[in-house]
Parts: sequence; structure tokens; C-alpha cells
Amino acid sequence: MTNKLRSALLNGQVSLGAWMQIGHCAVAEIFARSGFDWVCVDLEHGAIDLETMTDIFRTLDGFDCVPVARLPLNDPVWIHRTLDAGARGLIIPMVKTAAEADAAIREAKYPPRGTRGYGYSRANMHGIDFADYIAAANDEIAMVMQIEHKDAIANLEAILDVPGVDGLFIGPLDLSGSMGITGQLDHPQMVAALDRYRSVCRDRKVTAGMHIVRPNAKNVAQALEQGYTLIALGLDNVFLDDSSRACLKSAGR
Repeated sequence: MTNKLRSALLNGQVSLGAWMQIGHCAVAEIFARSGFDWVCVDLEHGAIDLETMTDIFRTLDGFDCVPVARLPLNDPVWIHRTLDAGARGLIIPMVKTAAEADAAIREAKYPPRGTRGYGYSRANMHGIDFADYIAAANDEIAMVMQIEHKDAIANLEAILDVPGVDGLFIGPLDLSGSMGITGQLDHPQMVAALDRYRSVCRDRKVTAGMHIVRPNAKNVAQALEQGYTLIALGLDNVFLDDSSRACLKSAGR
């Protein structure tokens, strides 16, 4: 089955995803049933283990919703195990150089492009779909590099020269931290960095991604107007917090 997330990345189409830090399949069901194109399991900042992630992927397989994982680090073991569990898209954190991007791509791709090991796994239905899976996986796994350091901003063109990089995803807080201006997203240095990020993506015709943690009509429209097409909307725990506070406020609390 064609990976609609990778197709959207390669064709510059808007793709909207949800972000999970609560490790429960019910959250994935609600997001998928709501109509998100993809759901990302946050393995970096969420307290979700591999087995729970796999159950979440099983849940998403029942919907037209692509299972994605944001890894805790650019590491072969995490790449291999997450793909074998059934991830059809990976967001690789803290990619600063072309060499780091290439290392991630190599680990995620079967030979001859990469060095991913062959084996029965959930991704190929424990061997039942082995031949079909390994024949298609290199063209069906979406690979997104997370840009969250000033060095990555400086090396954007080189990172995008790496074959197999399907899109980029900005990490503004870590990016600002690398500049010594943590959280100052309106600082001139941050504005310039984000302008460069969008400009390079636009010139190279590569998808620019971002996460709107607290989405509303204004900031979503602004992101689309600025050219972002890979957009994560919200966060499960933020949705719970905001809705809970709004309900209590309506009751006079």
C-alpha cells in the first residue's frame, strides 16, 4: 500500500498529523478516527516503550493513518527496532550535518542503498509478507530530518543533498537553545534562522515541517501561508489540559 505521507512529502502536499506522548491505543484510535493523515509516537520526550509503540501502530493499521515515530536519537538500534515494529515514517532528531542524515538513511534502507538488516518482524507480518515488504520498503518509508540546531541551519543545503531525505521538521526550542536564546522565538536570530529554513526548503522544493503545539485558526493559517506543509497539530496531553481547563472555566472554576 502506498505510503500517503511519503507521497505528500515528495509532492509538496499538505499533510496533517497528531502527536502522542500518552502511551495508550485509545488516544491513537481517537486521532486516527478524527481524520489525521499520520500519528507520531514521541519516543524522545514521551514515556512510551517499544512494546506500547507497537500496539499503537497495530491500532493505526485499522485506519487510513500512517504510523510515525520520532526517535529519541539518531541511532541504528532505534531505527531498526522502530521500523521492524511497523513504523512507516521516522522523524530523526538533532540532525546537524549531511553525514548524520546519511547515517540515518543508510540504517533505514535495505541494500544496496543502506545496511538495514533482513529478518522476520511485525513490519513484514512476521515473515508472511517478507518478500513484498523488503521489495517495497525502501520506497515506502518516509524519512524526515529534524532541524533543531544552529549547525543544521548552516548545513541545510548539504543535508538536503543526501539521497533519501524526504523532508525536514523544525525544532524551534532546541534551535533557540543552541543559539543561547532559549524560548525567544521572536528574537532576530531565530527569525532569520526560520526564514532561511523556509527559503531553502522552498528553493529546493522540499517539504518544510513544523509542530504547532497549541493550534488555533490563526497560527494554522499562518503556518500554511508561510509554506509549511508537514504540520503536527497539537499534543495529546495538551489537548486534555486545555479542554479540562476550558470546561472548569465554563463552570465558574
